[in-house]
Amino acid sequence: MTRPHLRRTRIVATLGPASQSPAAIGRLIKAGVDVVRLNFSHGTQASHRQVVEDVRAVAAALDRPVAILQDLRGPKMRVGLIEGDSVDLHSGREVRLSERRSVSTEQRLNVEAAGAIARLAPGDVVRLADGLIELRVLELEDGGVRCTIVHGGVLRSRQGVNIPGVDLGVSALTRKDRNDLAFGLKLGVDAVALSFVREAADVLALKRVVKRLGAPEPFIVSKIERADALDHLDEILEESSGVMVARGDLGVEIGFHKVPAAQQLIIETARRANKPVITATQMLESMIERPTPTRAEVSDVAWAVSEGTDALMLSGETAVGRYPVEAVRVLDTVARESELQRPGQPLWRRSDEADLDVPQAVCRAARVVARSVGAAAVLAFTESGRTASLLASQRVARRCYGFTPDERTWRSMRMLWGIEPMLMSRHDSVNAMLAQAEQMLRERRLVKRGDRLVIICGEMVDKGSTNSIHVREVGIFQEPPQRKRKKRAKARP
Repeated sequence: MTRPHLRRTRIVATLGPASQSPAAIGRLIKAGVDVVRLNFSHGTQASHRQVVEDVRAVAAALDRPVAILQDLRGPKMRVGLIEGDSVDLHSGREVRLSERRSVSTEQRLNVEAAGAIARLAPGDVVRLADGLIELRVLELEDGGVRCTIVHGGVLRSRQGVNIPGVDLGVSALTRKDRNDLAFGLKLGVDAVALSFVREAADVLALKRVVKRLGAPEPFIVSKIERADALDHLDEILEESSGVMVARGDLGVEIGFHKVPAAQQLIIETARRANKPVITATQMLESMIERPTPTRAEVSDVAWAVSEGTDALMLSGETAVGRYPVEAVRVLDTVARESELQRPGQPLWRRSDEADLDVPQAVCRAARVVARSVGAAAVLAFTESGRTASLLASQRVARRCYGFTPDERTWRSMRMLWGIEPMLMSRHDSVNAMLAQAEQMLRERRLVKRGDRLVIICGEMVDKGSTNSIHVREVGIFQEPPQRKRKKRAKARP
């Protein structure tokens, strides 16, 4: 009997008013959600705490590992409160921008910009509401700038402000982010997304905060949403666990017409670095209000899968949309179909394949061996999750299972393409480790006696020791020899 196709591309869903009740969380997980995103641009720490507790409880009841991604707000500039909650800005008119803490009106918009307004110069462009409204600076005034409205529209309270091409002199990790990060790590989030990353130094700053807090380092996702980040992709990837193509702010920064090429560049660069990449923003935007997607949205999702993205992310579709579960099901269906149309995607290879460390070389070899011997599955044993991440980057056509004794690693492997996480006991011998892994797979009827398995592990059972590859048939794993000798000794008369 042919096994059904197992979706390899991961689904990340943002939780919000439409989806953060325990019942709604359960429906999303059953529909196919692998990772839930908590957007710390909204909500309170108390509300996020409750959601984390509910996700953990629901996932445990469903016996499924679900990763929690904490998305830090970063130095996001926003319009303050507007009189009447919205204002219609008309093209050709003028408006003044300032950082005063007062209610905005049609004549004056007050923004939260951490001193960025003072860095503007005549001719600079300011975009509001995800780029739908465009202003051009005319002149500097005392306490602000005077602008002309190039493209008008309705602006609502708390909508975003972007100033492309201007060095705003602000850190990617704000005071609020540091506070939220400490809170999230204490709650035990599995992954952290850092917003508005410009260079590797931003990621290193986050790591230093984590170290000072004495917490284990989480799975770090750098969000690529600034033009200057594109010039430092390799260095950013070196320090990150993965990256996100944050197409919303990125499109405002570089222009919407450049986003497709930027997306392809980010995905290819991440694949070469053996790091996972999440494609986000407006994947199924129309499903916020409609029960079915547009054909263009379906093509967008399919193309992202074909390009090699590891995960697809829903934002407003699940956070505030009317059809959150339906949106997840659409992603699930389109991803499955796209994977079937492109079996065994080609790997973007390094220019110098000799420039590999031992775990990278072992995982690359596992892909070839699994295909050559007709393996039923590939098993990766990992403490930190790095071996599983390297295996995921190889796009192995067989089913891949990541075994770990660490609960956070078990959940964070939900971020990885094609890796099915398995939580096992900690062992002091490779033989005992393999025996439990086989037992777990057989109990779940994922393998049968005689199946060939490709095993990736270390000769010594400790962190970072992946250095060997084995081919075994199900049913031949034995208990450690010393245990069997003791049993035989007791049985003798």
